[in-house]
Amino acid sequence: MWETNGKNVVCNFTALKMDEACLHITSDIPNELKLWKQVDECHGCKYLPWVTMPPSSNISLVVETKYPLNFVYSGTEEKFDCGITYHFEEYGVYGWNITKEGCNPVTVIEEPPFPFLPIIGAFIIFLSLSLIWNLGKCAMNSEWMARLRERNHPFSELESDLGSPSSAEGPPMTRADVMPAVRRQRARVATLDVFRGICIALMIFVNYGGGQYWFFKHSTWNGLTVADLVYPWFLWIMGVSLVISLRSQLRSSLRRRQVLARVVKRSIILFGLGLLLNTLSACKRTDLRMLRLPGVLQRIGLAYLIVGTLEALTLKPQGFQYGRWFTLQLQDVLDAWAQWFVVLALAGIHVVLSLLLPVPGCPTGYLGPGGLDSSVPKGDIYQNCTGGAAGYVDRLLLGPDHIYQTPTFRHIYQTVLPFDPEGLLGTLTAVLNVYLGVQAGRILLSYHYSVSRVIRWCVWGIFCGIVAAVLCRFQKDDGWIPVNKNLWSVSFVLLTACFAFLLLSVLYLVVDAGKWWNGHPFLYAGMNPLILYVGHELAKNKFPWSWEPYYHTHTEFLAMDVWGTCLWLLIAFILFKKDIFLSI
Repeated sequence: MWETNGKNVVCNFTALKMDEACLHITSDIPNELKLWKQVDECHGCKYLPWVTMPPSSNISLVVETKYPLNFVYSGTEEKFDCGITYHFEEYGVYGWNITKEGCNPVTVIEEPPFPFLPIIGAFIIFLSLSLIWNLGKCAMNSEWMARLRERNHPFSELESDLGSPSSAEGPPMTRADVMPAVRRQRARVATLDVFRGICIALMIFVNYGGGQYWFFKHSTWNGLTVADLVYPWFLWIMGVSLVISLRSQLRSSLRRRQVLARVVKRSIILFGLGLLLNTLSACKRTDLRMLRLPGVLQRIGLAYLIVGTLEALTLKPQGFQYGRWFTLQLQDVLDAWAQWFVVLALAGIHVVLSLLLPVPGCPTGYLGPGGLDSSVPKGDIYQNCTGGAAGYVDRLLLGPDHIYQTPTFRHIYQTVLPFDPEGLLGTLTAVLNVYLGVQAGRILLSYHYSVSRVIRWCVWGIFCGIVAAVLCRFQKDDGWIPVNKNLWSVSFVLLTACFAFLLLSVLYLVVDAGKWWNGHPFLYAGMNPLILYVGHELAKNKFPWSWEPYYHTHTEFLAMDVWGTCLWLLIAFILFKKDIFLSI
């Protein structure tokens, strides 16, 4: 019986679980061999002991399939030989022969099933339901169905003699006759609600588990996944709505101090709701000595306070001005030069503190996760440098007991220090996140032709993407400023804003300009995002949104998480029909 870290690792194919595969290893080396492994996602990490094989033996091992695996073998002198990196696939059976002649590649003994079949199946189901729904609507609105309804419609003898009154003969419909929910819908820019609805739906799906697929979970440290886009997109679209709302308030003759008071009030409510959700996440009484202070809504509240204050004090009620052609093309930027100066200064402070702040016992400018990370010289000396300056500032100002205790990268890098992905330092760049959304909103207010808006959004998106790529040097791990959600790095903000600008452009063309899609069902979710966010957090892991799975497969988890998300979209639709909208 072979051992690794003191436990059995023999592979039983029939007992393989989700995200596991079977690796058969055969050795004809007449000496004892030691196998070492490390997941490729653990950048710069040293190999860890895996299993010891007697001379000329074989063994079957269970391997994880979420990330590519790096593994080597060594003799008695622990000199690594035959380093291999391989991405095993779920439920596959693989073989690896260790011979005297040299390294042999991993071979596939039994082909694994296609891993993304559940996602494709879910997509086909939704596409089919959407097609059936639209065909049904077309049929119900067709001339043939109108004639059929007219044929079956009962009418009195008086109507037969005098004729049924037509809509043209009746009194004109007044604004009061329109349903309140419809009035609210028509008064808003549909694209913004659809964008926001996509964000909240994706956030619910990700928070509920995302089918347990790795790309629907947050990046371990550096990098970008689908899950990493949701939160910054929500901040970004908040900036778009913020400038439109404040411009409307200032044009309605509200004094700036009244607008500022509303900004402060909303920020306080958001921060308070965030703290409340942090306390409700525990199943026992809240220990104030261990209360987590940062959080998702807390960061949204702080960023809203800073950007809202800037705009409330400096935003011009009338946006359009006359002047030279060049000035008009840049008026959305020139009108906000003072705000841009403050926002870029805050982002600069974030960069300076991250790269130059001395952290006791850590190299200056360290941006890694600590733990097993040895990407810097003498890496194991800096194992307690989790998050570099960002982690140090939070532990210093908030205290280690008031920040997130189990960060997502802990199981990969084996860190021991707490680290909060919604910490203080990242809030400075979150302001940039929001203000890039404000810029998109300014374009919407300043230019009234669809082509002008879309071109400018695309230019901003491409510009943000290029700057982000330069900052990370087109690499995942070894750039000057890597794309990192945990640190909320400048490159992360710019890259997510790049995709946000481009997505807004596409939605605007499809929903508002082209009228090819009405935005359902995301439109309803985008009109009530706060109810859906707070509600899904309170209902997490509770029936009927989720339950204990029976088979623990991706198909089962995906069905359950999609079901939970669809329930909240249905709730958003019911709230819309009932004319219930929560605004703070």
